[in-house]
Amino acid sequence: MERLSSSSVPVENVDWISKLPNDLLLMILSRLSTDEAVRTSVVSKRWEHVWKHMSHLVLDMRKKIASSKYTPEVSKRVATLMTKIINNHRGHLESCVIDHYTNGMLNTWIQSLTGARQTKHLTLRHHLKLTNCGESIDFPPNSFSYPGLTSLSLSSYIFRTSHSFNNCKILKTLKLSCMIAPDVGVFNRVLTSCPSLEVLVLHITFQKRNGHLKIGNKRLKLLKVSFCDGIDGIEVSSPSLHILAIDEILSYGRDKFVLTSPRLQFSRDYKRTCLPHISYNISQEENCIGHEEFVVNTCGELLRVRLPASLSVSVDLMNHREVERLRQVLLLWSFTMAKLEIFFKTNNAPREEGESSPNKLWEENNKKDSFHNAKFRVDV
Repeated sequence: MERLSSSSVPVENVDWISKLPNDLLLMILSRLSTDEAVRTSVVSKRWEHVWKHMSHLVLDMRKKIASSKYTPEVSKRVATLMTKIINNHRGHLESCVIDHYTNGMLNTWIQSLTGARQTKHLTLRHHLKLTNCGESIDFPPNSFSYPGLTSLSLSSYIFRTSHSFNNCKILKTLKLSCMIAPDVGVFNRVLTSCPSLEVLVLHITFQKRNGHLKIGNKRLKLLKVSFCDGIDGIEVSSPSLHILAIDEILSYGRDKFVLTSPRLQFSRDYKRTCLPHISYNISQEENCIGHEEFVVNTCGELLRVRLPASLSVSVDLMNHREVERLRQVLLLWSFTMAKLEIFFKTNNAPREEGESSPNKLWEENNKKDSFHNAKFRVDV
């Protein structure tokens, strides 16, 4: 048998990938880091502008400086490159994450992202270096009041005033980690300026102890509190709250954590211990932002503790969605559970035709391995 030479079989030199529509190319780029996606602009004319329509950007100054010695000059050069990427982006940005050292261009980034790019979800993380340890940033007034911004996450900044949050009427999610403010009044004014908050995650320190942190947001559904130092206590009055997570570090003591929330049920034992505690009144709403944050977005934050923790759950066993959400929560729990409380909701509403009885529903969920490694049954 004769062997065919390589020249005997003609090969058509066609770039099939570049012929794909932009939507498919963007799906490919979404699997890459932002740096990798930007570098595809030099592949060909076809790829030059594709990355500029990505819906999500992650700009990490640490990766750019990792291979070189940190200096303010290097930091400034990398910040200029990050600014160029933001300015070259076209259209709307669904979300953007920025990890940075210098604060020199931060306000420029914020204005560009919340203005022309209409970013909905913004994460800003300040990483300290020896050369700028303790550096604070004075955000301009109304920095975060852009009406399209619904989620904001800030880490390691010093707030001098609350004016950057003026008129944040649309903001639904606010996460503050390792934040410092001169006194509790600054942050109380921040919360008053954000009446639509549904998710609030706090890790804040106040330089002067002079009062209580007051959380009275009526739409709040999820609250996590950890290491709030420099205050006399916390007063929470949120009628819609159905998820509460308390970390082990509360310097003022849990007896000064005053909670008014009719939807939450739990024994008061959690006030006599320093162990972390989570209370969850499982909602039957189809789209529940609290559960979405708990299970999908912040499960690592809410459940990442070093000590045993307690869990109080209210659930309706007649509701498929609530039982499934309880299963998801228990599957995420990977550390020692010091105490588990389950409050069974009273539901005497008539069942629709074909709807499972409570016992049957529970048995069906157990067949699906609803509760991992749990050997118990419930009779109603």
